[in-house]
Amino acid sequence: MRCHRCWPVSGVRCPTASSTPRLGSAPRPSALAAQGFRVTGSDISLAAVQRTREEAGRRGLQLACLVGDVRALPVRSAAFEVVLACDNALPHLLSENDIRCAFRECFRCVKPRGGCVISMRDYGVPPSPGTVEIQDYGDRVWSARLCRLLQTRRWRGQFYEVAFELVTNDEAKEVVLRTPKTTYFAIGVERMAVLMEEAGFTRVRRIDSPFQPVLVGTR
Repeated sequence: MRCHRCWPVSGVRCPTASSTPRLGSAPRPSALAAQGFRVTGSDISLAAVQRTREEAGRRGLQLACLVGDVRALPVRSAAFEVVLACDNALPHLLSENDIRCAFRECFRCVKPRGGCVISMRDYGVPPSPGTVEIQDYGDRVWSARLCRLLQTRRWRGQFYEVAFELVTNDEAKEVVLRTPKTTYFAIGVERMAVLMEEAGFTRVRRIDSPFQPVLVGTR
């Protein structure tokens, strides 16, 4: 599971810290650090943590990174001004109890009057079990061969498995690369907001953005 990525980040530049529980994409915490925020990033994946450290090192950025599960973050209480869990991180958790546990950890880690910010996909009604959806991400070149990058989603109720494939553009349609599968919980934004409130956050509200819906809450 690649959900447990959190970035505790400071709400002001330089002095304090910020937390982010998902380092799967290194540029996000690095971008915050480049703006002068003190950032602590965590990910359940050691490889993701190492990748982020290397990215920060190449850019000459101060960025603390640690291996941790968003349901049990290895940081002290009330340590951060803001906790971020973005790009559909929390729906990697496959039950409402796990998501509720993650929000309680975010609440524990943030300072009084601090905040929590998450972004996630705007899930509707899941399609019929067994439905396979394919999204085409366009041309790529792999070992000098022209390929198409495809994302496949296989639905089973409120859950779906995601994998990427590189498929050659010739008649053979050979799969030259396939990522491991990961599973998402297609929980609705409104239900996610309720779980956030149950963890103790107040003034929880939705903000629509061009990328994904954003939920924000205050301790």
